[in-house]
Amino acid sequence: MGAESIILVLISILLTILGFYILLRNMRNPAHISLFVMMIGAAIWVVCNGLDYVYLSVFLTKSTYLGALLIATGFLFFSFYFPFRQKHYSIFLYLLTIFPVIILVILLYTGDVFIERMIEEGRKILYGPAFHVFNMLFLIYWFWGIYNFVMKYKVSDGLHEWQLKNLFWAIAISFLAGITTNLVFPWLFDIWTFGWIGPMFSIIFFGFVSYILFKKDI
Repeated sequence: MGAESIILVLISILLTILGFYILLRNMRNPAHISLFVMMIGAAIWVVCNGLDYVYLSVFLTKSTYLGALLIATGFLFFSFYFPFRQKHYSIFLYLLTIFPVIILVILLYTGDVFIERMIEEGRKILYGPAFHVFNMLFLIYWFWGIYNFVMKYKVSDGLHEWQLKNLFWAIAISFLAGITTNLVFPWLFDIWTFGWIGPMFSIIFFGFVSYILFKKDI
């Protein structure tokens, strides 16, 4: 196991511990719950990226996308509630948001409409049509979440303004790194060698967010 794989496994363990710590601090707070979902998704994404460089397998590769779906979904719900809820969200909206994620997870682990097959030389993956749906859904959820935070920032001051400003820094650093190395490079340029870099930046995002929660708890 190479150094990058060991680092990613350790980051995954840290994210899992941190996720449960945040959840246990307030198990009734939707912001804490959604952040916990994000962290578990990140832990899955990171560890599968790390192990997949050692034990190249279809299951580990598929599980990285499971982690990414949990990250995007958790991020969207986090934007609904952090640092405050700006409006009421209906059950229908929740179901509409979760339903395509469930469908994609089913497609991910059944059949070949998401991943057709893997070519070990160069770690290249031949994707099916569901992969492109995943890409669009992932980006929609992230930009939807960012939009929610921007709208909240416009009406915030004091503590909330401070929280959102730090959150934007975290998003800018980790989102750009993760999207570039794990989505843009493989999807648009067929470059796969930098996939391990993106997961390392997840600790920056959750480090920022955890600092906000620990120092300025909501």
